Amino acid sequence: MKRIIQDWLVFARILFKPTAIGANQQAWQPFSLGDCVSLIKQNCDKEEFSLRITDGQNESNFHFQKGKMLEQHLLRKDLFQTHRQMILNYTEVQMKLGLCAYIRDYQEYLYHNQESLTARLAFQSQKEIEALPKLRLPSGQVVVDCNQFAGYDIYYAGCCLTSCWRMYFSPAYQQTLPLEIIQDVQQVEQARWLSSDVLLVELYRDPFRWQEKRNLAFQRLFRDQIGIDQLAWTNGTGILREPYIEFSRTKGVIQTVQYQNDDFQPTTKKQATHFVTRIFDLQKRQHHVKRVKGSLNTKAYFPVVDENRMRMASQVSLNPGLTLDNGLAAYEFYLRNHLEIPLITQDESYKEYLVLLKLYLPAEYARDIPYEALKNTMPDVKFSRLKKRRKHYFVDLNKGENHLRVMFLEQGELENEKSVWGEFDGRTSI
Repeated sequence: MKRIIQDWLVFARILFKPTAIGANQQAWQPFSLGDCVSLIKQNCDKEEFSLRITDGQNESNFHFQKGKMLEQHLLRKDLFQTHRQMILNYTEVQMKLGLCAYIRDYQEYLYHNQESLTARLAFQSQKEIEALPKLRLPSGQVVVDCNQFAGYDIYYAGCCLTSCWRMYFSPAYQQTLPLEIIQDVQQVEQARWLSSDVLLVELYRDPFRWQEKRNLAFQRLFRDQIGIDQLAWTNGTGILREPYIEFSRTKGVIQTVQYQNDDFQPTTKKQATHFVTRIFDLQKRQHHVKRVKGSLNTKAYFPVVDENRMRMASQVSLNPGLTLDNGLAAYEFYLRNHLEIPLITQDESYKEYLVLLKLYLPAEYARDIPYEALKNTMPDVKFSRLKKRRKHYFVDLNKGENHLRVMFLEQGELENEKSVWGEFDGRTSI
């Protein structure tokens, strides 16, 4: 770790001449190389240590904690252009020990990750901010729902999941998002192996032209193809978009289905005609791929089947309390997503089985169902009356030949259900 920190210092001093230094979140002090080296020697063996240096326009910093280090460099555009090749080479070398890395325009990062309405005024007009999607934090503060943006950073199972100009992926992703899936993404500038187990992806050529419609489309498509928003979200309901890929996990095994059209291009689940199924055995380090043409069956939407009770089910866990409409848009999306399924009525089991969507909600929402609001929002769907059995509310939906029972349960019951239905996630089931 001491050597890595020394590399950081040498790299930063090549890029710019520091004039100030700050350690462990303390105030800036005049920079002295001797003081900097002493700070590193005194603190690099501690459990936590951070250091930052600046010349007033550029800044380099790191934060070390419990054996892991986050390294950041914020540079002016002209400085980046002057040292571009060295910066790229340095990043590739550091990724020999790195978990992940990315390089992007700072304005692109802010646009996709700054949730504060006030802070966004630094780069957006009030009118533009008003048009952005919003969510409500548990504190009651209203912020921008950055989950809806292509370049939003999500941290999942210790790895950063995002979509930006250049990204570097280590073997650590294999336990969550196998690198073979990332390697096979389409419509990117390049995807290549830097070594036998470190993968580089570049979305477009010029990082400073990220606002172009074409490049924003590439950024969104990459995120959709690798399924970031199927793995994790922070807004309580997800992004309310159809998946391009879905995941299923059992102990030591990841199974995925990627959806493609007749031209073998990535597409949404309900539009797909070709399906690429992958099975990753993480313990044996085996990877199997199968491609088929056809249409999805009932189990693709309702993965848990109880043949004895003639039931099939899917489940979704939601927190409507983070939404400004008390979850109404989310309820409608998941209800339609499980009801308006093309061709599924040809499946005999669908006709005969009770088809369930289990919505797991915070206790107050499981007891207060927006029944009338949903009926008004979905006039093309026939609703039964809202019923209660034991302590659960449920309602039956019909649209043409399609039918669905929706159960509203408390999130505390989710763990108990796993023992009955098996471990699965309705967001990522196949």
